[in-house]
Amino acid sequence: MLDRLARSPFARLPLAGFVIPCIIFFSLWRSNANRLGYEDALPTGLALLAILLVLLIGLRFWAKSWVRASMMLGILGAYIFYAPSLTQMISSPWLEGAALAFAGLIALDLMRRIPPHDGQLERTNMMVNIAALPLILVFAGQAAMDQRTLESGRPDVSTPFPAFEAQADENSPDVWHFVMDRYGNRETLAQVYGYDNTPFLNALRERGFVVDDNAFANYQRTGHSLASTLNASYLEPLAENEQLMGGDWVPIYRAMRDNRAIEFFNEAGYTTVFAGTWWNPSRRNPGAAENINLRDMPELARLLVEQSVPGRVLDLTDLPYGNARHDQCLREEHKFEALQELASRDERKYIFAHFLLPHPPYVINADGSCRPLADAEAATRRDNYIGQLDYANRELLATIDAILAGPRPATIILQADEGPWPAPHFGDERFIGRDPVEVDWDNLDRAAIREKMGILFAVRHADGSTANIPASPINIYPAILRQSFGSAMENLPDRHLVFVSNGELYDYADVDALLD
Repeated sequence: MLDRLARSPFARLPLAGFVIPCIIFFSLWRSNANRLGYEDALPTGLALLAILLVLLIGLRFWAKSWVRASMMLGILGAYIFYAPSLTQMISSPWLEGAALAFAGLIALDLMRRIPPHDGQLERTNMMVNIAALPLILVFAGQAAMDQRTLESGRPDVSTPFPAFEAQADENSPDVWHFVMDRYGNRETLAQVYGYDNTPFLNALRERGFVVDDNAFANYQRTGHSLASTLNASYLEPLAENEQLMGGDWVPIYRAMRDNRAIEFFNEAGYTTVFAGTWWNPSRRNPGAAENINLRDMPELARLLVEQSVPGRVLDLTDLPYGNARHDQCLREEHKFEALQELASRDERKYIFAHFLLPHPPYVINADGSCRPLADAEAATRRDNYIGQLDYANRELLATIDAILAGPRPATIILQADEGPWPAPHFGDERFIGRDPVEVDWDNLDRAAIREKMGILFAVRHADGSTANIPASPINIYPAILRQSFGSAMENLPDRHLVFVSNGELYDYADVDALLD
């Protein structure tokens, strides 16, 4: 049997180089399946496959054999994805770099020792393939079954929320919608952070904004908050399918991305612009005509790079895509600059800009310089937060002034999606993606709920009117569409809700009584 297999085409299949990368890719996808739909994962999988094929072809010219090239690629894959798990335990960057280099030499020596004789090589490759093919099929099959199960409960997010009924013409204003993540309201800043934000709020009023000093979010987390705001709807319709998993974020993230606001402005002939973050759900919007970002990567690609040798080398050398903190600092600066330039363009524009400011990690000083990790660790949480708040305030006013000096009338919305996380309910705020923790939301005390729900909220209509000013973000679009786009959309009741836990994202507790 083995002899027949050794003489068959199966023995010459170059599978060895694909095993480890495929296992890691499908494992990461499965562990993040409740946050990554197939539309987010498959492009990274296809890009990984293309890279592996290019490497295989390149090694083929060196190895003079597809089989030998595949086995070399297998050794290279093991080195790229498993060496960092050992060397990251070394505290010295120089020693870690030396260890990676030494492991690379070992990998090269192993590649050199692959049997050159065709018969022996094919027999070895056959044994590798016998183990590899089932592994690839099992991991891919498990990921596919997980997706099938999850997708069976996920709603079509284009159906639960009514389309915006309004009309736009050449005289309709531009709409600029800024979301400053975790920017607390005046009460939170004064009572928790000992900071008086009155000068900034008054500066907004001087520019024609109606400012609610102590506004509250409709939901306590970004996904829920932005999905509801951008669709002018509460999120109960997403949970009508009984097969929906309680901890599945994907419908919420899809509702954020494929929202009624950008749909309306696209259909109205506006140039739609999306300024995004590193965070995958608000990284880019495929429905926007233009996307503004810097050094952003799909989530699975980022996770693959972070645990690979190239990722460690980029990190150790502070090169682009390696130091996520530094990239985050440059990203927010880049977005403000791009938006200020955009303000001078004379076509009709809808701009949605999501800033992770004053959201951690704390990477920017008040003067706009990048904040090294050591400085952030030496400072208090309060000083880190306020440093980014001061920077955000200054850049927001500069951007607003550029908009007001531009060639077109503009409606401007300035809001936070959620307030800061109350102590002690936060994680590691030094690095991206590590700060949220599991919280028993509906059992937090009044002070903690007020801190988490309290948000910055200010609206300026293009015509300077103080009518149609919403009381909470859920009614932003009904209000501006009534004021400037001839809509008859009515406001929804202003409710303030928290989902119960990360496993019960669609089970809500009303916290209105704690916010009175």
